[in-house]
Amino acid sequence: MASFLGLDYGKRRIGIAAGDDQRYIALAVATHVEGRDGSILHTLRELITSRQIQTIILGLPLTADGREGEMAVSTRSFADLLETRLGLPVVLWDERFSSAEADRWLVAKKQVDREDRDALAAEIILQSYLDHLCADTSRGKPLVEDESTEGVE
Repeated sequence: MASFLGLDYGKRRIGIAAGDDQRYIALAVATHVEGRDGSILHTLRELITSRQIQTIILGLPLTADGREGEMAVSTRSFADLLETRLGLPVVLWDERFSSAEADRWLVAKKQVDREDRDALAAEIILQSYLDHLCADTSRGKPLVEDESTEGVE
């Protein structure tokens, strides 16, 4: 069983979700707030150990037309840092509209906490990736990670 961490990267907050390739269900775990919660690397190391994580799925923020902006460049740098410091593969996954979708899911709440939104956005990113794995498996296709496309189509 492969276990995954999904991350919604932001310069101030990072949403975190977890899931695996047996149940194909992602669940929000937490939101890490820079300056309040200590080192993100320490937090991720603890989650990697306790949940036996094998791969990190990191949302890549593309523009509506699929181009990379300034935040995508920062996200790629963060991906490189994670791979180097944590020693796990990082898959960049198209996260367009994940925050907007999280907002729609949270609309029933009277007060939407930004941290809830970020953790839910990480869940949506990871669920999209797991759905992709499930679809490929159900079609009998072997799962091959193609790092040249990094989940961005």
